[in-house]
Amino acid sequence: MQAVYEAAEWTQRMIYQIAAETIVVEAQDASASRAIEKLFAGWYLTPHTTTPELPDSSRGTSRAADIVISDRIKPPEIPLGWSQFEVAGDGTCFTDGTTSYIDIEGSIVAIAKPGHATVQAWTKGLCQIQSPALTRVVTYALAAALRRRRLFELHSGAVIDPQSGKGVLIIGPSGSGKSTLTVQLAAAGWPFLTDDVLVLSTENTKVKAWPLRRCFAITSETFAASSFLQNKASLDYMRSQAGEKRQFVPHRVFDSAFKDHCIPQKLFFSQLSDDECSRVLQLSSAETMARLIRMNPWSCYDRSTAAEHLMVLSDLVRQSTGYSLLAGKDLLNPETAANFIADYTRN
Repeated sequence: MQAVYEAAEWTQRMIYQIAAETIVVEAQDASASRAIEKLFAGWYLTPHTTTPELPDSSRGTSRAADIVISDRIKPPEIPLGWSQFEVAGDGTCFTDGTTSYIDIEGSIVAIAKPGHATVQAWTKGLCQIQSPALTRVVTYALAAALRRRRLFELHSGAVIDPQSGKGVLIIGPSGSGKSTLTVQLAAAGWPFLTDDVLVLSTENTKVKAWPLRRCFAITSETFAASSFLQNKASLDYMRSQAGEKRQFVPHRVFDSAFKDHCIPQKLFFSQLSDDECSRVLQLSSAETMARLIRMNPWSCYDRSTAAEHLMVLSDLVRQSTGYSLLAGKDLLNPETAANFIADYTRN
């Protein structure tokens, strides 16, 4: 397929750091630039105060952008006849096995499309409004760019047992209770990273987890059930997101320390239960790996990064113990939650 790149009259180059890696973003119009700056401010992406020229070792020139994003340029037509499947966030991915297009309400993310950058995004005017679809588009673009920088996304909360020092991941899709349990453990004094999204990196087969999203986001039901949040979290700095979840900055709420990374050693795959008491079942290494792959479909879909992605997950399994957690109502109490999880992190 011949790549067609439509030149932009206005561009801004922005450089961010996360987990010791660098991401270069080229915005092709002012609205896209503002959208990136606003969204990335809510994630643990540190902007450079200057714009240093990063070398491209393969060319001996300034490094090409990892992400090119446009708000006013018309997105490309998706090729006909490609395989397709649904992705989270009411999107569809079309792929020929090498190049992929993700369609989110008419906005497009192209991954490994020949041309100007490895990841390109066209937001179809979404940058002008507060739209959850905009967040999904930018998230898919960022995740694809991070995979090419050897950082792999995982939907998981993360805390550290203050006594054993072991990193604890609470893994699951939306509605699995991972934010609720992360909140209770942080309320009990456990150092925290994030309640929702991590990136995984590896060095000498040792996997580290780094937080991505700054704010915690909880349902109204979780807030109503948490006396801690009701007592500590002033509505002055809690806000609703699209009427669905309350967001708050954890650094303002918890007395426990923030940590910018951990070495995971305990993995809890959470699922909500209506029972009064929670239950835990230890998983085999094969079961743990299978669950991680289900939570990381791009470890199979994105062929150019799949081998390394699977290797990182395999390294994570080797250094960790996996558990299936049926989270009952008892974990809504911080002290009870901390004692319950500590039974598995201090052995």
